[in-house]
Amino acid sequence: MKKLRWDAKVSKTDLLEAIGFVRTRAGLRYKGTKLEPEVVILAAHDGLSFRTMQMAIDIPAEGNWPSPIAANGPTLRKLAPKLSGPAITLVYEDRKLILNATAIPAREL
Repeated sequence: MKKLRWDAKVSKTDLLEAIGFVRTRAGLRYKGTKLEPEVVILAAHDGLSFRTMQMAIDIPAEGNWPSPIAANGPTLRKLAPKLSGPAITLVYEDRKLILNATAIPAREL
């Protein structure tokens, strides 16, 4: 069985816009007394789509993204501005989303 490979490159500016957009209070749905924690990342027509239950934004990307994953939105929002360089490489493997060289927990949907 062939192992799937998630590997995409996006501009840091686009990534910051996407995370900021879907993590706004208007874009989040309450789960009990807390805001939903996950952002779903999936392949879009010419890139990646970042989604919550209420909002979605597509950004250009190069690479391969075979199926959706879910990552912790608050962690992603705090981490993204600290990443170095104008382009960010996103890789998913072994239940981790790796942004450049920094890994956060994630899961395949």
